[in-house]
Amino acid sequence: MSYLEGMQERFAVIALGGNAILKKGQKADPGTQIDNLRIAVGNLESALNRYTSFAITHGNGPQVGNDLLRSYHAWTNEKLPELGIADCVSNTQGRIGHWLSLQMRNHERFRHYPAACVMTHVYVDKNEFKPDEYIKYIGPWRPNDPSTRAELDERGIVYRVPVGQDEKLRRVVPSPNPYAIEEFGTIANLLENGVITICCGGGGIPVFDASRMNDGDEPLIQSEVVIDKDRVSALLAAELLKYFDGADVDLVILMETAGLYRTSECRPEDFIRQMTLEELEEFIDTTELDPGSILPKLEAIRYFLRAGGRHAFLGPLGDFEEVFDPESDKGTVFINSEQLNLY
Repeated sequence: MSYLEGMQERFAVIALGGNAILKKGQKADPGTQIDNLRIAVGNLESALNRYTSFAITHGNGPQVGNDLLRSYHAWTNEKLPELGIADCVSNTQGRIGHWLSLQMRNHERFRHYPAACVMTHVYVDKNEFKPDEYIKYIGPWRPNDPSTRAELDERGIVYRVPVGQDEKLRRVVPSPNPYAIEEFGTIANLLENGVITICCGGGGIPVFDASRMNDGDEPLIQSEVVIDKDRVSALLAAELLKYFDGADVDLVILMETAGLYRTSECRPEDFIRQMTLEELEEFIDTTELDPGSILPKLEAIRYFLRAGGRHAFLGPLGDFEEVFDPESDKGTVFINSEQLNLY
């Protein structure tokens, strides 16, 4: 569809970081996570003033890990069949979507806006992986002892010992690139009609098109991987750019820190308030920042800007409104070119 020139239509994909659901050191009980999402919804209130409508995506790494452990213990103690990663992604996508929807209905302003939660399947580009492609951490810490390692090895579960955590280990899984969203048409139609849409939770339920490999009777199979939620958020935003031809679409990635810093020390003098696509390309190629932390977010932003996005934002959920304020010291704005340096 196409909007007439001059219409002030503006949409966004807002990606909530894991801290919006469960903060470091907190117990993963439902009440704590619901309380965190109540705060998150309150922080997003100003988005109602800024956008015609918007999609909300979110992570689910700790929740998937807990569900996998829960399923494992149910199998060990009660012989209930274990669930795979894709099953746990779907379970957590529905559960977190329910919690988020509930808090939107409880908010004094959000309750007056239509909202929907869409269970979302996302296509990944491969389904067979080499050992070095197991890169995405999921779940809680496990003790790094011989019995645990032997058990995981016997079950074919790949794990790593994170740097500086010699006494602990974590499960790692592949994280292939997403290339299409099965329910995109539904999501776009909802946004077009002003419905705030919760979707692509946890990066989406991963599916693989087996017909590409001439393998099996069913063309679509679920894949035992985890999709990066920032990468699929960028994919969604890029597809919305094409759908809402003539309207602005923002990609907004939220986290704990103030935005992008040149070094991992996060010193005020190293804070970057604005960056062009050209500068971002160079930064990604030369930075020494931990590739497991900020780089996936920067790569997602680069993908969106390359697709034609005008603006992308990276900043703290707790200061959401300030991220868009040119006079603020919170948030980094990424622009396609110097000619688009107005917020």
